[in-house]
Amino acid sequence: MANCPKCGYRLKFTDFKADCPGCGVNLMYYNHQERLAEDADKAEAEHVQMQPKIDRIKFAFVGTKLSIARLVLLFLPIGMLFLPLVHVEANLPFKSIDMNVSILNVVMDVVMKLNFDVLIDMILGSDLTRVAFIFYVLSIVYIFLAAVIAIVRIPVISVSCSPKTNGGDRNITLSTLGIIFTALSMVSFVIFTSQMSNAFGDMYHGSLSIGGFLVILGFVAGIVIDVLIKRADEPVKYKDISEFVERVEARRAEKAAALEEAKRIVEEYESAKA
Repeated sequence: MANCPKCGYRLKFTDFKADCPGCGVNLMYYNHQERLAEDADKAEAEHVQMQPKIDRIKFAFVGTKLSIARLVLLFLPIGMLFLPLVHVEANLPFKSIDMNVSILNVVMDVVMKLNFDVLIDMILGSDLTRVAFIFYVLSIVYIFLAAVIAIVRIPVISVSCSPKTNGGDRNITLSTLGIIFTALSMVSFVIFTSQMSNAFGDMYHGSLSIGGFLVILGFVAGIVIDVLIKRADEPVKYKDISEFVERVEARRAEKAAALEEAKRIVEEYESAKA
């Protein structure tokens, strides 16, 4: 199962007692203090390495007033996606539709219940609806991409103060992509509506609602706040860990000195034997 830490005896499955059968030492408590000291040294060394990273993440989110404002604005595009994005009216032979569509409707009523066979037939099997439904699919894809961008911006903020990356530029790029995808979704829906109106006249009517414009406004607000943070260029406030650093370095020095002393003793012993 394992070896005795003192004599190296190979423990068997039947050696269930606390004492080693070879030398009689207590396996659980042998060299216990030294092992605890080693674990403490490892914990403090990890703390010294992790604390600056924690400080940078904390500063990125709530380090300044602008950072706190950015944290609030991060959720603005996500919230705006739940507002009405478009309004749709359709007078079908056996059913009338009059509804506002948000990202929630897109997920629950469109994507989850989407009949792909019918959609493919609308695109490939009919010249009347081909262009319309191509842009219908594009409008859904683009708004989902915008939603993904809005969500991805949140974890990306955590590395915006990393010394190896330019987080501000990354945040601005993501917000710009969010604006582009939202605008493309809106344009695609307008084209879809135009094609459907040309094909079916007064039976179909669709229009953009305020939600899409507010999503774009949310991304624009994110760009503005990121530019302000980048211009302010405030240094990260690090927690003082000099006490831990000094203690870790002192223990490393003690270990190095002990190893040198052990080597010297071994060399003297070998010389005496010779």
